[in-house]
Amino acid sequence: MFCGDETGAYVMETGWTNSRFGWGGAADPCLQIPTLLTSSNTIGLSALHSSSNTGGATPIFNNPNNTSEITNWDAWETLLSSSMSQTVCQNRPILSTDPGFSPPGQKETQTEIMFEKFDTPAYFISHTAALSAFSLGRHTAMVVDCGGGGNVATPVIDGMVLKRSLRRSVRGGDFLDMQIKEVIEKKTGKPLAVRPERQTTGKYKTPSKAYLSSLTPSQKTYRSFCLHETLTDFKKSHGVSLQFAKVDMREVSGLIPDDSVYELPDGTPVNVNEHPDLYVVPEAMFMEGPLTSSKTDAPALIDVEGNDQDQPQTDPSLLDVPLHRLAHEALSSADVDCRKELLMNLVLCGRGSCFSGVDTRLSKELTAMTPSTFRVKVSSGKGEERSNASWIGGSILTSLGSFQQLWLSKAEYDEYGSTLAVQRFP
Repeated sequence: MFCGDETGAYVMETGWTNSRFGWGGAADPCLQIPTLLTSSNTIGLSALHSSSNTGGATPIFNNPNNTSEITNWDAWETLLSSSMSQTVCQNRPILSTDPGFSPPGQKETQTEIMFEKFDTPAYFISHTAALSAFSLGRHTAMVVDCGGGGNVATPVIDGMVLKRSLRRSVRGGDFLDMQIKEVIEKKTGKPLAVRPERQTTGKYKTPSKAYLSSLTPSQKTYRSFCLHETLTDFKKSHGVSLQFAKVDMREVSGLIPDDSVYELPDGTPVNVNEHPDLYVVPEAMFMEGPLTSSKTDAPALIDVEGNDQDQPQTDPSLLDVPLHRLAHEALSSADVDCRKELLMNLVLCGRGSCFSGVDTRLSKELTAMTPSTFRVKVSSGKGEERSNASWIGGSILTSLGSFQQLWLSKAEYDEYGSTLAVQRFP
């Protein structure tokens, strides 16, 4: 049924903060929707008032540290239905992404919804890490994804994800946002002010109710979203250097332009030059145990040739470790024969990795933790290519003629049911 290079497949990625949708073979997604502003009936700003009796829109994901577990299936269906309506997607094969740590049975539920509700002719679920590696032309790579809900390090061998070696950390984009928020509030002496979109100040002032501090409790989700957007804009507009291993405020102050001033939504100016601790907030990504009461011992070196030193067993669940140690944990649990190639193909992606110098810093830290005879090479896209890495990988995958035989077709689903998804989508 699908045997050509051009199938017109629809690629969808549902993330913690944003969801991306578009057509296979395209360079960028044609639609991006805030995942947090989604309810069981609608998406966007109107979703804030769709559930006034229950406190506002119920997110698709309840736990930011586990953005793979869909807890609100009605909202997930609404998000997909709205995206397909806006992009005029009908009767097309659909590829969706999965971070690799979904709860049992979730893929079966997704498959049932796709065939029963959306009547897709073919469906496939691919791992986010594998797609991110494909976006940079790698079939074997150590993928380090810095998302809003947390960081994930995943070894990929010949396009197959090593689930037992997957490691996750709480230190994602939301963690850094909270660090920046605390510093700004401490410096200004008042809560960080944010406001809804299109609400202006100055000559054309709007009523005081435009400020989020006066919004009703039913709009708590939107308040969180606007706060996220404000802090993301701060991070984007002020480059951050991570090229030094130890933070020296005198050194940092010399790197910041004298006129580096950021204006908050309420008009309060924040001179970053006067507050260098704002400039080094992303250093928390590499700090040893800032969230714990005691620091852990330095990890043992990895012997890529196969002579492993004794290392403690690591908990495969959520960790509280810096970015380089997270990659080290995932690398240590991979087969020794693969480690050399993984070190040479370390893929850095995710919106939280767009700070200046993150790739250089990660390479430096991992080089210090590995034998000197092996090289660490970090590859990453530029700008939006890094943020949309997994979607771009899905776009590439669905446009390959050799991939078309892997689709789970409607005929196969009718014959074998959704249980076939467990075998087809490992």
